Amino acid sequence: MKKIVALLLIVLLFAQFSGCASMSGTEKGALIGAGVGAGVGALVGDTKGAIIGALAGAVIGAVVGNYYDNQVATREEALSKHKVSKLNTLNIDIDSSSVNPQSVKANSTVDAQVQYTILAPSDVSQITVIETRTLVKGSERIGLAKREVTRAQGTHLSTMRFTMPKDIEKGDYTLITTISDKEGRQIRTAKNSLKVI
Repeated sequence: MKKIVALLLIVLLFAQFSGCASMSGTEKGALIGAGVGAGVGALVGDTKGAIIGALAGAVIGAVVGNYYDNQVATREEALSKHKVSKLNTLNIDIDSSSVNPQSVKANSTVDAQVQYTILAPSDVSQITVIETRTLVKGSERIGLAKREVTRAQGTHLSTMRFTMPKDIEKGDYTLITTISDKEGRQIRTAKNSLKVI
């Protein structure tokens, strides 16, 4: 019986998740975490265990899915701004990128933001892109995050909030942000300076 309840909770929460396209990455992460937590809680305990598991999972999921996404321009607005009259193929451009703050201590929070525009022929409604963020200092590379996300055409603002590793060495780093299509035909890169003090 517990297994049936657990499975039902997971199915219901994931069904809710799949229908919430407007949710932020953090909210989606929290919902996934809640679903998994509820399922585990129900399997190992009772209904109370499912509720406790859901709450714990929501917190863990929110930390894992710490992205904030916003579409800032439609396809038509982006076409006008970038002065494109006709498109025959996919085009990705990074408009701007930043890190805030630019000087940080180990174990402190940083917002890495990138704004980019995706344009393609009018019959293409959704485009899958890959966002990759890497910290570089000399030959040292720290992979922060890599995610695959499906976007509508237009201009998008993607913010990733992360915590600097607590054992990171002090010094000057470069945050490299790469936006590419799934096939790797279009690859755009932005670089921002970041100092660990």
